[in-house]
Amino acid sequence: MNEEMKKLYEFEAIIGEPVYTLAECVAADPRDREPVDEDAEDMYDPVEEIQERFKQSIYLCDARMLEFLRFAAEQSARRAAWEDNYTGTPFYMLWNNDFLYLFEDGGKYFLVFPDELAESFRQITEDPVFADINKKKIELKSYAAALLELYGAYEIEQFAAVWNHHHKDKINFDEAWSFLSDYAYFDSDFYFIDDYAVHDCLDKDEFHELWKETNEMDYYMPTKSVIREYAEKLHGDIKISGEKEMDEFLAEYIENDRLLKYIQSEVLWSCERLESPDEVWEILEDTGMPLDDAAVVEKFERLYNNLRGNAHIWELRGFTPHQYLSHTGESIPYFRLPKE
Repeated sequence: MNEEMKKLYEFEAIIGEPVYTLAECVAADPRDREPVDEDAEDMYDPVEEIQERFKQSIYLCDARMLEFLRFAAEQSARRAAWEDNYTGTPFYMLWNNDFLYLFEDGGKYFLVFPDELAESFRQITEDPVFADINKKKIELKSYAAALLELYGAYEIEQFAAVWNHHHKDKINFDEAWSFLSDYAYFDSDFYFIDDYAVHDCLDKDEFHELWKETNEMDYYMPTKSVIREYAEKLHGDIKISGEKEMDEFLAEYIENDRLLKYIQSEVLWSCERLESPDEVWEILEDTGMPLDDAAVVEKFERLYNNLRGNAHIWELRGFTPHQYLSHTGESIPYFRLPKE
């Protein structure tokens, strides 16, 4: 492992000789865990909790995670120092879930996949049914991620409805709830309020405000292609129609690259959240754009209306404005920047 890799992992390493059972790893790990209540009827056992959670989470691991776990199992079984330079591995996700541990001993790093978890991994992945279950849960993850980006918050029943709309293999509410609960604990950016999965960029007050605005609306039913695109929205370079033109327009007036990327993302976000013209003005006013130039303002408004017209908007339950008009007969006001 080169020096760059050592710097990448130095803050996660436990200083000392590596240990290889889960109980020893938990005891050596300085991270805070749920305190033990000695008076509780069912005392919390972190080792048992991690073991049970791992058995559920393994089915949610994508190909990269499974590949890295196989590597970790071999590395840990050899009790050898981690010499490979693995950049961009899923180490952090697995480490954050207490499934992997890292020790630094004598200037060397040791990747530990606790023996009990490694054995469970072997048994589960060698089961003939594993591949089919894993494939379905990976697709369920893509649906859960896409709907979060399309709606901001959605009911568990809607998750089941969208899945069932596109699959012969139906799921009911209990199956949807069980899956989303496991997913939320393992690898997600949402939390639950009652029967809603809520994007973690929304606090509870913001969720309730969004719910008041949308609870009587129908949900947009996404196509499979939209689901694929929005499942990768945070990880890919996907641009909606009109985004490229807006980005290029903003780049004509904003020279600082960091500021430009920020403003580009804020403008797109304002479309997806149906923000008011006053809020959009606040985004633009300190950028140096000539907002007193009528031609510049007119072009921005035209590009903005085009971009917003193609954006799936949380305040419209995932519909684009064009789709919302077609579905309800109602249109949203034409966007115009406020006058100075």
